[in-house]
Amino acid sequence: MNALTQDESLLIGSHQDIDVLAQKDAATLLIVSDSHGAKDTVKSILNERGAYSDAFVFCGDGIGDVASILSQALYDDEIRQTLPPVIAIVQGNNDSGSYLLRAQEGRIKAPLTQTITACGHKLFITHGHRFCLYDGTKPLVTAAKAESAEAVLYGHTHVAVGEKSNGMLTLNPGSCSRPRDRQLPCYAVLNIKKNTSNFSFMFYEVSGTKSHLYAPEFSGLW
Repeated sequence: MNALTQDESLLIGSHQDIDVLAQKDAATLLIVSDSHGAKDTVKSILNERGAYSDAFVFCGDGIGDVASILSQALYDDEIRQTLPPVIAIVQGNNDSGSYLLRAQEGRIKAPLTQTITACGHKLFITHGHRFCLYDGTKPLVTAAKAESAEAVLYGHTHVAVGEKSNGMLTLNPGSCSRPRDRQLPCYAVLNIKKNTSNFSFMFYEVSGTKSHLYAPEFSGLW
């Protein structure tokens, strides 16, 4: 259950939980992006997957939805129990840089980029709108390598795709509410193990209160 505090790295969670995630032998990351006001969809995904995940990564354009859920979790134990122990958020082009959780409860900040370490592997997180994605993911990979990261998690395109680019995994979970490129609303689950960079991931279609394994097609035209 998340401590709902934001540390100096701007990850949300206790120092202990952040350290535990970094040192685990295996971890599951729930990755969601581009909810654009669909708070109930994000809440439904957390209801289904949050308690079984080691971290929740939100790749931007919907931080207000996440902040609303966190605000509710401050006073609702049932919602709080759906939150993984560590949460990482990044600011999208439709997000503000910070959000009020609730009166007198402070604010959470949404950085443009973030890193998170799981099982000894550093991951680079960003929305992607500052990285010329129309020209491919090479700028993302360059930025990730500058942070000594081994994978990139991003959003913005509303298109789910995971691929090796210049020797690095680049993973976009798609949009959970406004997909493009004839895809369905979806999110991703990333599994990481210590001492191997062969990360595995799966996409899940959002369908009501349940989700289903999904194999999105990607045309490269969005």
